[in-house]
Amino acid sequence: MRPNLIVEGGEDPLRTLLAADAQTSGGLLLTVPEERAAELVAALRESGGRGWTIGRLIAPSAATPVGTVVLEFAAEA
Repeated sequence: MRPNLIVEGGEDPLRTLLAADAQTSGGLLLTVPEERAAELVAALRESGGRGWTIGRLIAPSAATPVGTVVLEFAAEA
């Protein structure tokens, strides 16, 4: 059982483990309005940096209490 973890899409067990591993949290996370995320990622890449959209903040609810992590695995292209 994984409390406060919701996995959507085709789960990749290794990526799930990496996303939840405290040792992989050394990167810089930025929170920006969703409608500006693509613009920020593009600007980071154009300046020689790296950037990805890795998730969303969602309002707490009965289904997603405070502290819940939702992993959304995209279908492989």
